[in-house]
Amino acid sequence: MDTTIQISPETYKLLKRQARKTRSTPEQIAETVIRQQLGSATHIEHRQTPAGPQAYLQGTRVAVRHIAAFLKAGYTVEEIIQETLPHIPRAAIYEAIAWYYDHETEINEELAANSEETVRARLRKQLSPAQYARLTGQSV
Repeated sequence: MDTTIQISPETYKLLKRQARKTRSTPEQIAETVIRQQLGSATHIEHRQTPAGPQAYLQGTRVAVRHIAAFLKAGYTVEEIIQETLPHIPRAAIYEAIAWYYDHETEINEELAANSEETVRARLRKQLSPAQYARLTGQSV
């Protein structure tokens, strides 16, 4: 995937200077720096959701927070790989786990925002008591 990033003329001069020192191109220097800053995750992609950007396993509907939830529920890595998500490549599961530990605070916040209690509270605010009761199968 090719992406264009606009940089200032001053930044480009710095890239050219560094490129001359290392006998490479300014583009190669920029790509190296960007990869260092963003990481080299090959199985993780970011998607914009109503709750903000979230990390997902590339090409799936499995969020990194789902893997984290399995870990927090006591599943072993092998159970996640073999029993829970056997269709996901092993490397993707391990990368999701690494991503979780590198971004533990934000993933834990996603888990909290999607907990049953939080969702129920949000629904109670958005729905009338009758609508909420009907949705949750409770009597009014």
